[in-house]
Amino acid sequence: MRKLIFMVILLFWSTSLFASECPSVPEVQSILNRVLKFPVVVKSMSFLKSFNACRVETASGDTFFISKDRKYLIEGVLLKVSPLRVSEEDVTFFKGKSLFSVGRGRELLVFTNPMCEACRENRELLKELEKRFKIYFIPLGFEGKEFEAAVASYCEKATGDKFFRLRPPFKLCSSGKLKVWSVEDKFRRMGITGTPVFITGEGEVIVGIDSLKRFLSHN
Repeated sequence: MRKLIFMVILLFWSTSLFASECPSVPEVQSILNRVLKFPVVVKSMSFLKSFNACRVETASGDTFFISKDRKYLIEGVLLKVSPLRVSEEDVTFFKGKSLFSVGRGRELLVFTNPMCEACRENRELLKELEKRFKIYFIPLGFEGKEFEAAVASYCEKATGDKFFRLRPPFKLCSSGKLKVWSVEDKFRRMGITGTPVFITGEGEVIVGIDSLKRFLSHN
């Protein structure tokens, strides 16, 4: 009996906690009517913790999402974004295009070029990575001077600190172009057209410095 009472209390508590995450049904119905300019009947609501919003299902079969602060309403379908990863074969391929490597520890592939502003501004952060990871530098640039800088780093064998000191006019060679093109093609297929990009030894793809900082805070 005591166990049953405890379960009822727990159920009531969890239901109250869930309810506190979302506006009440009457409030949501009022918001939808006011924003959409026509009567809507709310059928059910559920809190999406990862999205920090509430899913609203209506009697007519429509789906809406409303923010917890009641300030934003999204109409449509919420699509889950899967983490971007590459295969073990791709990791091996990229490592084969590495210009040089530094540090030791877990593997981290860094795709950049000497003209990448974000990388030059965060050079100290990249140097700190050497204390925690074995870093493979793979030259990558998609257009203009960044593409030329990536190619030239291969052609001029700009390893180590020389890599980020490389400046135009750039020496370009066919072998360097082919290497950059082969790497660039794989990233374009993933929808990535800018640097820097990072890939862990396990194949997790990290796009941009801010994403790298978030990754480092959890690893």
